[in-house]
Amino acid sequence: MGTRGDDEDVQPLLHNEPDNSNRPVKIPIDRTVVREKANTKMRTAILVWLTLQNSIHTLLIRYSRAREVDEMFTSTIIKLVMCLMMVIYEETPRKFFSTLNSQVINQPGDTLKVCIPAMIYTVQNNLFYVAASHLDAATFMITSQMKIFTTAIFSVIMLGRSLNKAQWVALFVLFVGVSLVQSQTSNVGNSSNDQSPVIGFTAVIVACCLSGFAGIYFEKILKGSAPVSLWMRNVQMSVFAIPASLIAVLVQDGDFVRAHGMLYGFDFIVWLTVFWYGIGGLSVAVCIKYADNIAKNFATSVAILLATLGSVWLFGFVPSLMFMLGAALVILSIFLYSNPAPFIQIFSSEKTIDG
Repeated sequence: MGTRGDDEDVQPLLHNEPDNSNRPVKIPIDRTVVREKANTKMRTAILVWLTLQNSIHTLLIRYSRAREVDEMFTSTIIKLVMCLMMVIYEETPRKFFSTLNSQVINQPGDTLKVCIPAMIYTVQNNLFYVAASHLDAATFMITSQMKIFTTAIFSVIMLGRSLNKAQWVALFVLFVGVSLVQSQTSNVGNSSNDQSPVIGFTAVIVACCLSGFAGIYFEKILKGSAPVSLWMRNVQMSVFAIPASLIAVLVQDGDFVRAHGMLYGFDFIVWLTVFWYGIGGLSVAVCIKYADNIAKNFATSVAILLATLGSVWLFGFVPSLMFMLGAALVILSIFLYSNPAPFIQIFSSEKTIDG
């Protein structure tokens, strides 16, 4: 009775009021707003993670390389295992082997496309490790941003892209900033006889050139190819990168490996560096997928500052005024190159006012 009476009382209120001023309104939750909030939280989490990943990775490389332990080969294997796990997660275990067979084994032409960039990336990563052995962490991270310069130049040469004036200015600012950082390191005597800034900078420059070429070449050859997931592309590259890394280890430290084994000298720090490197490339890929270039560049800029502070605390690095000026120019160039529109608008507004 009570329930029925309630129903009879409610219905007339909902239908008989002429202005509906007191009618209870149910506001639907906009799924787009909910999704946007979730995406914002995801982007923020990725931004924080990529910032920590970049800075900690640089410090770990610098610290672990002081013990002359080769982690490159093991890192590549760990990266392959992670990619295979992601393929299993996306395709389900039942479809895993059929997907692997159809996209890797039964498509040798498509797999061979990534052979050259895989080999180049292997050489590039080894050169970055050499550079990290001869440069402090902050200097290494700043000078490695020269890959922006080389990537832009190769995109103009190989893909016929055009850069606007602001982007050319950004590349010039980047070059000046790296030169200032390099000059400070060259003028400061190194306390360790095993470190050579000349070798370090040479390795960085060559590695950045290889990085720029491989990135643009990889982009060019994959245009028009059959759609393959990010994780499967990394699996294809690992097919060539693992043998190349093994050959590099044997060429550099063949006698040592035969005498002591592949994993001799691996302790917690080295294993942490190996694992951190394995997830590094995947972190950038996830950032590109869920965030944007501005977020990625902001993470890189903050990571440069954190790496500098970490170098001061861990390695006694003392940045000079020239170093800080160079670092500021590098950070400015990163934002100017990736988002030139505001700068173009400022210059065009000034020109209009002057006119």
